[in-house]
Amino acid sequence: MASNKRIYFANQMVAFAADGTTGGDRWYAAHGVQTVAVTTTFNLEQAFELGQLSIYENIEGVPDVEVTATKVLDGYPLLYHFATNKTTYSAAVDEPTLAGRSATNCLMALGIWDDTDDSAEGTLSSQMECSGLFCSSVAYNFPTEDNFTEDVTLVGNNKAWISGNKTNFYKCLSDPWALATLTGTFDGSDVPTGTGGVNRRENLAFATGSNVLTGGFQANKGWDYCRLPTEIPGVNSTGWINPKAATDDGSLGPDKLENLVHITNISVSTDLGREDLFELGTRQPYTRPVTFPVEVTCDIEVISVSGDLINAFADGCTSSAAGCEGVADNLSNQVIRLATCEGTRIYLGQKNKLASVNYGGGDAGGGNVSVTYSYTTFNDFTVIHPEDPNAGGDTWWNTRSGFLGFGSDGAPVTP
Repeated sequence: MASNKRIYFANQMVAFAADGTTGGDRWYAAHGVQTVAVTTTFNLEQAFELGQLSIYENIEGVPDVEVTATKVLDGYPLLYHFATNKTTYSAAVDEPTLAGRSATNCLMALGIWDDTDDSAEGTLSSQMECSGLFCSSVAYNFPTEDNFTEDVTLVGNNKAWISGNKTNFYKCLSDPWALATLTGTFDGSDVPTGTGGVNRRENLAFATGSNVLTGGFQANKGWDYCRLPTEIPGVNSTGWINPKAATDDGSLGPDKLENLVHITNISVSTDLGREDLFELGTRQPYTRPVTFPVEVTCDIEVISVSGDLINAFADGCTSSAAGCEGVADNLSNQVIRLATCEGTRIYLGQKNKLASVNYGGGDAGGGNVSVTYSYTTFNDFTVIHPEDPNAGGDTWWNTRSGFLGFGSDGAPVTP
């Protein structure tokens, strides 16, 4: 048994492997992980009988294993991509969309080292491994007061622990799943690799006009920037932050721009709502498909300078009425795209609709008024990263404009 007195951040590490791969070198350490938690639920169903009060049998069903993890956005592969990693790629079949990633599962391991070690390197003290994990939910958070983070939840039905020298490996399995040759263990010198390091508020790539025209993060590549709903005050018709007038001679100077919208937080999330499908002859489900349609939400919080400026009328408020009764819609479809300096690209498609607006704050205690614009869409959730371990990852990154809302003519797609 381990001689550890405790487990803390320096002596535990998370690793992933693609489903169907073998050998210890199939494991890849996840960088930037902040938290990991594992919940195991043994589903029991009671059977009683006439003639006695005591339970007849407490029937064991399929155990549910849920893994939740959070990592910072730092240039290394995303947890979502590790969880949906395929070692083969077909251009005709595989895409980095929600549907394209939905059917792939993974293996996940939690390694524990001696509590006297400075880093996760060398001989393991104990380890946990889960097989057949499917991604159940994904969220990305972009706050002003903290690091950019990714949250994932994985679900499965199989989990095993190994302790010591593996001689007491769980008796149901003949061959231990090994982390012995894990790729990417840390030697105490691990550092972020993405532009900007661990990304924070200054690392969300907004297009303000000048940096797209004259240089900046990706010159002349509007699709590599954030694109926000045009209903938000201060966002222009192209979905970019709309700057005030520029320098005295009318040119756009990056050091002279002043944004008309002040965004304090953006969060994107989706719950895949997986369903267990069973068959006779085995206890465990043979697959856990996503239950489409899947809702995707995006909340954008701003410090208000003029109110939320969103009109709401029972019969609509546009100038040209539609329909036989002359009723117009209050809302229009919106495009949402998010981009970070370290490489994360999130595209929510062209049909985001404003679901709610919350205006609040500004109380007598001195707080600022904030407005949260909550958008919703369904099934559109494309996440691309240059370090995607998928066999098609490089192809998707190099052709990402086609997945981020630009047409074949190079012009932005309009909703």
